[in-house]
Amino acid sequence: MAFKIKAPDQRRMDAAFGKLTAQRSTLEESLRVFNEVVAAARAKLQLDVDAYNERVDAARGMVDDVHRELEDEFDDRSANWQNGDKGIATKEWIDSISELADELTEATLDVFPESLELEDVIGDDPVEGFNELDKEAPGAE
Repeated sequence: MAFKIKAPDQRRMDAAFGKLTAQRSTLEESLRVFNEVVAAARAKLQLDVDAYNERVDAARGMVDDVHRELEDEFDDRSANWQNGDKGIATKEWIDSISELADELTEATLDVFPESLELEDVIGDDPVEGFNELDKEAPGAE
């Protein structure tokens, strides 16, 4: 007796993989629509990210200006005052303002996917493996 896939089993497998191929096509169309919507949403989001980053730059510039002005005022004081308790505390406070500018971070979309491909969602097409499957065992006679 030869080891091979019998005709009724072959028809069942063909039918199952046919349905899988049809559903794969439906899934692929859904991904196409998804990617269009994502592209539109990303374009809007990018505009908002860019606007936010402009505000971050402006805020950082303003904080740097205030910091510089306070540094200048501090530098105008005597060395005795600067090295005294009030001067040291004031210098620490001025430095904390500079640190505030460093904490202002820009938004980024580096982790935002450009799109999804079918293979990202379900991997390679299993029908290809099925189609390449030998229907008889090696050496079956």
